[in-house]
Amino acid sequence: MAFNLGSKNLEIEIKIKIDCNKIETIENNLKKFNAKFSGEREELDLYLNHPCKDMKENDEAIRIRYVNGKPETITYKSKRGDKNNPIKSREEIIVETKEDPMPLFSKLGFSVGVKVKKKRRYYDLDNLEFSLDFVDNLGCFIEIESKNAKEEDIIEALNKFNIKGEIITKTYADMVSEIESFHNKS
Repeated sequence: MAFNLGSKNLEIEIKIKIDCNKIETIENNLKKFNAKFSGEREELDLYLNHPCKDMKENDEAIRIRYVNGKPETITYKSKRGDKNNPIKSREEIIVETKEDPMPLFSKLGFSVGVKVKKKRRYYDLDNLEFSLDFVDNLGCFIEIESKNAKEEDIIEALNKFNIKGEIITKTYADMVSEIESFHNKS
């Protein structure tokens, strides 16, 4: 019997908040350069609170991702590198799952801290993955991730596709948490 013990890699990506009206233009530019559309999905990400340490304070995350209503992956994200660098860099360990892991995590004392719901369109081009995101309560974003962990590829893509917008160094979970915190204080 084979077990998938997960994959460990270095996540190198940039996130940019964009005007939702610009998504079609970005998609047309990607297609012009023969980017391959690899699908649209609805993703629900549950970010878990650890029972013994503050994940947010440690700048770490454990996420369960559900795709189109079904569990897909459990991801651990380590501390980010230089937080002032607009291109985010950190270790990521991903384990695929077909069964819902939440009952197990609940038994171990984990709880859901933040839920991020989004519609995401994926495009692949050379060593890059482009994600066009429509995030509930946050708006529209593009994430560009280097598959071969090279910041230069991302910088080149930003220039090549003339992608403009606000560079976001926070995670979606951070932004959703801030909104929820604001609403709870009101």
